[in-house]
Amino acid sequence: MWRKLVNWLCGYLSVQIKGNAPERFINLCFNKRILIWDLRNIDENYRFHIQAKDFKKLKPIARKTGMIPRIKEKIGLPFYVHRYRKRKVFFAGILICSILVYIMSLFIWDIQILGGSKYTPEAMIKFLHSKNIYTGIQKKKVDCQEIEEQIRLTYNDVGWVSAEIKGTRLIIKITETNMPSPATIAIDPSHMIATKDAIVEEIITRTGTPLVKPGDIVKKGDILVSGIVTVKGDFDDIIRNQPVVADATIVCKSYYDYYDKFPMTYLKKHFTGEQKTGYYFSLGREKIFLHNPRYSYAKYDIIVNENTLHVTDSFYLPFRYGMITIREYEEEKLMYTEQEAKEIANNKVQRYFDRLKQNGVTILENNIEITIENNSCITQGRIIVEEPAWEYQKVHESEWRIEQTDEHN
Repeated sequence: MWRKLVNWLCGYLSVQIKGNAPERFINLCFNKRILIWDLRNIDENYRFHIQAKDFKKLKPIARKTGMIPRIKEKIGLPFYVHRYRKRKVFFAGILICSILVYIMSLFIWDIQILGGSKYTPEAMIKFLHSKNIYTGIQKKKVDCQEIEEQIRLTYNDVGWVSAEIKGTRLIIKITETNMPSPATIAIDPSHMIATKDAIVEEIITRTGTPLVKPGDIVKKGDILVSGIVTVKGDFDDIIRNQPVVADATIVCKSYYDYYDKFPMTYLKKHFTGEQKTGYYFSLGREKIFLHNPRYSYAKYDIIVNENTLHVTDSFYLPFRYGMITIREYEEEKLMYTEQEAKEIANNKVQRYFDRLKQNGVTILENNIEITIENNSCITQGRIIVEEPAWEYQKVHESEWRIEQTDEHN
């Protein structure tokens, strides 16, 4: 692929040779170190590709062998530019477009929030904006590690957060404390540490040094499998410490506390069928309405359907367009029956269980109870589970390097 790109940028020729000694011609090209490729036989004549700068080198070979080389096609950027040399505005447009694309690639044009159920993407984006992180900010001003730290300090119930830049996108993944952290992949030498207080049920180590055994009680942050392997000599003396990426199958017994509460009374919306529709597009952070609907509804929902233009999945552009719909509704105050409330609570618990199972968690015991108190439906209890409650922690150089001393020290 790289060779094709270089040949196209430098320009190359499709050459056809005619005569009685094609094999000798090709052998002499090889002896003269003239690069030819894509050699094929077409109508009893040979055709091949050659770099444009090497075509003149064929003349002495042609005279010696009696072969006649003819140019059939000129391929590559130099010939393309020469062919359209009078269209200066066209090439100026390409140059300006390339510069604009490069400039736009230096900014963040899309922020995506993944994971979490308690905090909506809109709320998280609003928090980031208060910390001067917004669409249109230069990528060099975005410190992913600092973003992760700010989210952890602000939201105590966010147990795991990851921020990364892909192309012109800032992707933030969060996991709340009542959900297991997603599996990660380590490249640098790393320990496997506990993500929560738990009991080790099973551990099978493939790489690294295990520091716990089945039945051990561990605290959050304890090292389960060390990413340091000690190499000893014949006399049990330490020769060196080898940092590695720890690898093991670990199953821990732990628990999750579940709590949910919602009122028995609720407002039901009855849409009247009256609605207004508007259209807009955004350039950067400015929103320009093509049609801004006027309405005088007392109660209404605003539904926004927005799309962002993008070249690839990671290269987003600062252009968005969308449609807003304003729908009128009337409210009716109702109250759940005890059966309806418990059914809603059960459905919420089941969705929570499904999310746990998707993250590799096995539910051993369910102690959740649903009660109706003070005009509220309260769901609470403890779930006993088995899960791989670990994550990677990078091995620092000070942990494995042995300071060399001489006999005077």
